[in-house]
Amino acid sequence: MQLMSVWSNIRKLIRGRPAPERPHGLPEGKERIHFLAGDFRNEAAARAYCYDAIGDAPEQLTFDQPGAFIDTMHVEVSFGTHHDRLTEFLDDETVAGLLDEIDGQNTLIIIAEPAFGGLPYTLSDTDILTYLGPQIVDI
Repeated sequence: MQLMSVWSNIRKLIRGRPAPERPHGLPEGKERIHFLAGDFRNEAAARAYCYDAIGDAPEQLTFDQPGAFIDTMHVEVSFGTHHDRLTEFLDDETVAGLLDEIDGQNTLIIIAEPAFGGLPYTLSDTDILTYLGPQIVDI
């Protein structure tokens, strides 16, 4: 996990943090979803990272993504193997590419675009998550 944190920090320095922006519109029947991958000690820890908040503070997932407010009603946590879940809405080539990027990490976080409430946003790598980017899928 330490190596991943170092790599994430180097990538942030090289890329910088992009300014939040509103994404382009989508055709009818399509939705943009975003993928992040990380390693957690167990499924409960992954779910706590995404869904647990103390008082009025945001969930850790939202706190770690300062370029986006994330409504966790539109967040899914997939723990363990990810192939079957990804093949439910992505083609084989895209699944293979994402699995290569996930590189054995045990948690996949899926964020549907409605999570951002129509506001401008940007997502990025964090100390514990790798941002794998968006995909446009049929709904």
